[in-house]
Amino acid sequence: MSLFGSIKRSFAPKAPPPTQASVSAKPAAKEPPSTPNRPWLQAGRPIDWRVLFIGSDPHWFQQAEHDVYCLQPNWLCQRAADSAEARVMVASTAFDALVLDSRVLDKADLLGRLGDSAGRMICLVCCNLLDRSAVAQWNRPGIMPVSEASDAATMVANLIRADRLRSWMADPTIKSLIPRIHKLPAAPKLHTQVTEELQSPNGSMLVVARVISQDPVMSAKILQVANSAFFGQPSEIVDTAEAAMVLGAERIRALILLAGVFSQYDGTKCPGFLPEPIWNHSVQVAMYARAIAFAETKDARMAEAAFTAGLLHDIGKLILAANLPEMYATALRLRASRKISDREAELGVFGISHAELGACLLASWGLPLPILEAIAWHHEPEKSPNRGYSLLAAVHVANAFAQEGGPEKGRDVIKVGFLLKTGLGDCRNRWREFCGLATRPEEGTPDEWVRRRRESKEN
Repeated sequence: MSLFGSIKRSFAPKAPPPTQASVSAKPAAKEPPSTPNRPWLQAGRPIDWRVLFIGSDPHWFQQAEHDVYCLQPNWLCQRAADSAEARVMVASTAFDALVLDSRVLDKADLLGRLGDSAGRMICLVCCNLLDRSAVAQWNRPGIMPVSEASDAATMVANLIRADRLRSWMADPTIKSLIPRIHKLPAAPKLHTQVTEELQSPNGSMLVVARVISQDPVMSAKILQVANSAFFGQPSEIVDTAEAAMVLGAERIRALILLAGVFSQYDGTKCPGFLPEPIWNHSVQVAMYARAIAFAETKDARMAEAAFTAGLLHDIGKLILAANLPEMYATALRLRASRKISDREAELGVFGISHAELGACLLASWGLPLPILEAIAWHHEPEKSPNRGYSLLAAVHVANAFAQEGGPEKGRDVIKVGFLLKTGLGDCRNRWREFCGLATRPEEGTPDEWVRRRRESKEN
């Protein structure tokens, strides 16, 4: 069963979580005294998260404890040698997360013995992800299998992502919609094949092109993008291998994800809904987001991540139209009659937008948190605690750029306050130039304030 199925099962009635008073009434677990080499144990240090490692090698844990402290200074890591010690520690301390070594002898019933406490914690299980039977036994709500070779940075990222997903899924509107969503996007099999080829020691883009060429729909989509104005090719590309070389590995993988999802929703019967404009808009936003990201970071990997986030930012529209066609048709009519944005119409009908829903359901693909946040908040970037440039900023601005000259002009505008708060208020015209767009006078920038004051004096 998929992670989404596990999420659905997790909505079954559970015992209420303990109150803050009951948690604080538990005796605190004893911690070893602080030492110069372990500053994270100093008295009085604020603790935001407590993470319990169960069964991990002591020497490995010492390194992991140090690395986690460097990444998250307000996290405290503790270790239980076995299941029995873990049960004692969980009974006396409110842990936020567990990291379980799959080699623990009685691991199969450990979480069951922990009872409701386990249900309130995020749990990572370190195991061999290539062993499908081993992974299958951890297909339970709230449990995430991770590679046994994961380092501290990967574990921290997985824990934060799982916590963010849990907070999104706690939204009452999402809870009410989840049981009604039956046609879910699955990561395309072709994406897995291409990823495995690219990650192999002798991986070849020519082999990737041959694999893609066996799928006519995917080949057509790849060729369409490669021949778009963004790449400015002197002559038409008609060969998949040439298209693959023009686009590059990461963009090929991201396009396979999007095209694979579109193919899963062929035949969606929703009056007024046309998937092709969403495809075209998504590709345009991806291109703009990539250009913005590279302009800011000069980092190719960050640019490709922005491309992926831009491609997937509107995938929630497909999910809503395919699963709730009558309601989505109502939202489309509402948008047209009131001349409002898609998000505003969706909020009026569903109580939530395509952005948040899409991010929640894509989380099962294991996408990095920055990409999920860019998808979830591309209409509401002010929800992000980040300061400065982020993938969210790139996708938010790219989405607005893509609509500035089109039929949806003005429905999704740049949140100037967000850019000013993050120190990016004067970047818009520079980003437009990187995207090949004409510059324009911008509200909210110092130059614009000077211009307006000058014009007011002249008039």
